[in-house]
Amino acid sequence: MRALDRKLLRDLRRLKAQVASIAAVVACGVAAVIAMRSTLSSIQRTRDDYYAQARFPHVFASLKRAPEVMATRIAMLPGVTAAETRVTAARCSRCPDWRRRRKDT
Repeated sequence: MRALDRKLLRDLRRLKAQVASIAAVVACGVAAVIAMRSTLSSIQRTRDDYYAQARFPHVFASLKRAPEVMATRIAMLPGVTAAETRVTAARCSRCPDWRRRRKDT
């Protein structure tokens, strides 16, 4: 055994409390990474199962103007099981009694 090896062992014996605490911190870090990774994979698997069960779409498209006939053309594309169209608009609504009710509460 070389002198440096003996010195290393002597230092480790003298600092065993610090070495043990460092090992515990590293072990906790590894355990946290493993726990987060398994949680992530579980959440991703649950999401994929839910999307498949609810037939959640893989593609969304927003258009300003498109003729309704485009929906039938899109539905005929290979791999498309359903195509849905709808009209959406942002809108501000006024409630006539809103200010009075808010002050009362």
